[in-house]
Amino acid sequence: MKHFYFFLLGLSVLNLSAQVANHSVEDCNMNQNSIHQALASGKPLIVLSKGFDCGICISRAAGWGNWATANKSQVEVWGAMTNTYNNTIPSCTQVSNWVSNYGWSDIYTFVDSSEHFFQFGTPRYLVYDPSDSSEAYVGGSHADARSIALSLVSNNNISLKENELEDLQFFYNEGTLYFSRIPNGNTKVEVYNLAGQKEHVFTLRKDQSELPLNDLPKGIYLMRLSNKQSALTRKIVLS
Repeated sequence: MKHFYFFLLGLSVLNLSAQVANHSVEDCNMNQNSIHQALASGKPLIVLSKGFDCGICISRAAGWGNWATANKSQVEVWGAMTNTYNNTIPSCTQVSNWVSNYGWSDIYTFVDSSEHFFQFGTPRYLVYDPSDSSEAYVGGSHADARSIALSLVSNNNISLKENELEDLQFFYNEGTLYFSRIPNGNTKVEVYNLAGQKEHVFTLRKDQSELPLNDLPKGIYLMRLSNKQSALTRKIVLS
């Protein structure tokens, strides 16, 4: 039987200011996703670690369904489902019923079979910042998780308006990505495949404006640009 320390659920973990390790998941419809892939969209990510046998989780489930739908253009929400009081792995039937009963159509819901997001007990909320892929919040307060995620949206929108990243231009030719209208200072360039795996990391400067990508297979990739002020994501096609 699992050991629980419920007094810890009310505690939040401060932002570690470091990129979290990527973690890939798959829902019952075989739709794959990963933390870094979700953050590459530019939206904050909230992961809800919920137990099918958890009373608080059940009582707040419909509220999360409504909130996710109302904020889906700004925040990505995942439901990482487990059983809180025993070690039985939940079934896809349980997931399907949960999504239907509580209106989770806008929450990417899956069985957290490895219990990657589970610790101590449920509910547990994790908020990831798209600007640096760090943990902005970990704790048991749904109100704090929501407010912090929305604050990250506001901060990111302000930064994008004030920063020159929006003006940066690029084009791909014969295996190399070329950049122009590069902002002052260093810009971090990260290239991800559609499975959320990081393929390249590059520091872009005015004197370092070419990124060779001839080692990558042809296809569609996500390019994440970030500096101290802001971050944004662009799609690139290697052909």
